[in-house]
Amino acid sequence: MSITTNEEAVATRVVRLQGGGLRFLDAHQTAQKDCQVFTRAFQGSDASQHWRVTELGGGVSTIQQVSSGRFLDAHEIGDLDFRVVTRPRQDSDTQRWRIQDFGGGFISIEQVSSGRFLEATLGGDFTVVTRPAISSEQTWRIGDP
Repeated sequence: MSITTNEEAVATRVVRLQGGGLRFLDAHQTAQKDCQVFTRAFQGSDASQHWRVTELGGGVSTIQQVSSGRFLDAHEIGDLDFRVVTRPRQDSDTQRWRIQDFGGGFISIEQVSSGRFLEATLGGDFTVVTRPAISSEQTWRIGDP
C-alpha cells in the first residue's frame, strides 16, 4: 500500500515489527512509564502493535505508533541506557530512521541522529534500546498487521 501524504512523504504503510523471537514492538501509553518501547507477545488486533512507517525520501522514514499517534524516538544519553520511547512529533533527526532491507521481510532500523540501531533485549522487561551495530538482536522482521 502506498499513500502519498504530503510533499516530503513518499509513501506510508502500517506494519508490525517483530524482534526478539516471537515478540512485537509495542509501547507503554503513560508518561509514568516514559512511554517506553518494549516487545511483547502478539496481541491480536491491538493497534498498539501497529506502526505507521512514512518514507520521507533519501532512505529515511518516521515510525509512528498507530494507537497513540506518537513517534519512535530514543534517548541519546547513556544514563538513560539509550532507551527507545515514543514522543509527540518533533521534526528532528531523533525521530528519523534508516531502514535497511535484507530481503525476506528482515530489516535493521538505524536512528539518523545517533547512528545507533534499534535493538530488542531478550531478557528482563524486554525493553527496546539503541546500540552500535554489533548484535543479531538488531534484526527485525516487518510484516502486515
